This record gives sequence, structure tokens and C-alpha cells, in this order.
Amino acid sequence: MGLSNRDVHIGTLEELLPTVNFASHAEVEPSVYWGPRLIPDFQLFYVLSGQAEVAVGDEVITLAPGECALYGPHCPHAIRVLQETVFIGIHFNFIQPSPVPVHPAFSIHTSTADQLQGSERPRYMLSITEDEQLELPPRMAVQGLDPILMRIVREYMNEQPGYTMLLRSLLTELILMLVRGQLSDRPKSVEQSKIEPALHAIHMEPERNWAVGELAALCGYHVIYFSSLFRKCTGENPKQYLISQRIRKAKYYLLSGEKMEIIAERLGYASVHYFSRNFKEETGLTPTEFKQQ
Repeated sequence: MGLSNRDVHIGTLEELLPTVNFASHAEVEPSVYWGPRLIPDFQLFYVLSGQAEVAVGDEVITLAPGECALYGPHCPHAIRVLQETVFIGIHFNFIQPSPVPVHPAFSIHTSTADQLQGSERPRYMLSITEDEQLELPPRMAVQGLDPILMRIVREYMNEQPGYTMLLRSLLTELILMLVRGQLSDRPKSVEQSKIEPALHAIHMEPERNWAVGELAALCGYHVIYFSSLFRKCTGENPKQYLISQRIRKAKYYLLSGEKMEIIAERLGYASVHYFSRNFKEETGLTPTEFKQQ
């Protein structure tokens, strides 16, 4: 794959020296708006809960829980919070000899709406082999990012001895997870597109006790056909998929220090016992063991 004028070559996977420049975890109210602006490094904006809209150049992306936006230096962008949202933001460089963070704040500049709408979104290309280029797209959804993102935030905030090297190690792992996620990603089949409304509903409200009939109705199909199609596309039935999404959110709440009683109630469980049983079935660990590890 050759590079076009809009392609930005990040580097070669095996030669990356990533550095975290800034990491934050925050909860914001609806209608908060950042930008348009230009930053000196790359940023990963990851939504833990809620919904946000990110304009990257001339492209607008809506992020649901478990999805992130990626944009780089000197690319006009803006972020609009659509619902009460909890997010993690990581500023970083793919290649920087020193692991010591360089805070981006003093090099962030305002842009204009015309520059935002009139600029073409860059394509960030990473060399996987001598002959293969991989695009890291503006929106990504990779399972299992929550714990490593939370660790990056904690290491950045606490600044314990050796934290810069540990941040580099964690960021390297994060980038590899994103790369592998893109390599395993395939264009959605016709069947996958048929269940998108149900998937979106579960991602937005995993705490709701969705009935299979409700989800089937969102997609416009009979329950039996919908259930068969859902299993074919996800490998799970709708109930199992809902549980896996609940446990993903539960991991975040556990790492944030919330009590199990509160988490169970927030995620729609009738009891802590039922929540703990689901959690162990999904992860192989009890909630307490997960926190300790």
C-alpha cells in the first residue's frame, strides 16, 4: 500500500518508543465543548460511559462506551459531550527518545471552525512489516482497554519511582492492543449490520434488563431469527452478550474503588451474589480477586 498526500507515517511497529505526555480521567456534564484546537502530539480520547462527538478534520465521529478517537499533531479537531460522560484522555508520542512526559498544554493552539471543516482528516499509517501498512482509524473499539488505561492514569498521577519507564511499557502494550484489534477487524458483514441497533442499545444501556423481544424489535426481526443471527455474528446469545458488557463496565467501577453493592445496583443486578457469580463466570476471578490483581 503506497502513501498518499493525506497519509501521515507514524513509524515502524518494532521501532516505536512511545511516551505518555499527559493522562486524565474525568466526568463531564452534557454540552461541554473543547475546540476547535490543534495539539502538538497524539491524543486518545476513550469513553467509559456516556456519549461524545469528536470532529477530526472534516469527519465527525460519535463515540459510545468502549470506543475511542485518535487524532494527531496539527490536525484541527473538537470534542462535544452529548451526555454525562466519563472519559480517559491520553496525550502521547509514538516515537520520543526520552520517556519523560512533556505536558502539551503550552503548545495547544485554538483553531477556527473554517479550518476544522475545511481540513481533510489525515490517515495515520503504521508499518507492520516492510510490505504492509496499517491505518489506525479515527474511531476504534477494542475489548479490554479499560484496565490498562486506568493504570496509565494512576501511574501518571502518582509519579512513583520508575513511573516513566512503566508508562512507556503500558503505552506500548496499549498500542499493540489497538494494532491487533485493527488487524483482526474485518468489514462488517450484511448480517452484522442487521443487528447493529441491538448492539448499540446494549452498549448504551447495559444496566437495563433487555428482553430478547425488545432487541429483536429494534432490528425489525422475529425473535427466533434475531437470536440465531445474533449468535452467528457475536458468538453469544443476546443475554450472554449483555452480561459481558455489564462486566466490562463493572471492571471500570471496581478499579475506581466503588463498593460492590453500588456496582451491582448500578448495573441492574438484583443482588451482590448474582453480580459476583456473573463476574466470576466471565473473568474466572471474583470481583475482590480482580481488584487485587
